[in-house]
Amino acid sequence: MGSTKAFLLRIRQGKIAEYKRRHAQIWPEMVEALEQLGYRHYDIFVHEDSGCVFGHVLIDSTVTGQADHPTILRWRAYMADVLEMDGDLPVQEALEKVFALSHHV
Repeated sequence: MGSTKAFLLRIRQGKIAEYKRRHAQIWPEMVEALEQLGYRHYDIFVHEDSGCVFGHVLIDSTVTGQADHPTILRWRAYMADVLEMDGDLPVQEALEKVFALSHHV
């Protein structure tokens, strides 16, 4: 069984087009790393007026190692000029799940 996570990131002012471009041209090795790390479903949405990014991901619960995976670290460094950062990490806010249709049907 996997875990579902949702989060917000913030794009630096004037960098939305670049954020979209980089994700449209995501490195094949980044996709491979995410799959190896147990990402089974990963969607990203941008709210252009606020510069917020909403991410929704389903990850295998047994997977570890994202924090030190070399490709993930390279991608974070690559995105540092586009995202609001706190040191080496994107400023990220976890979101609380308040409803799931699957629990009601």
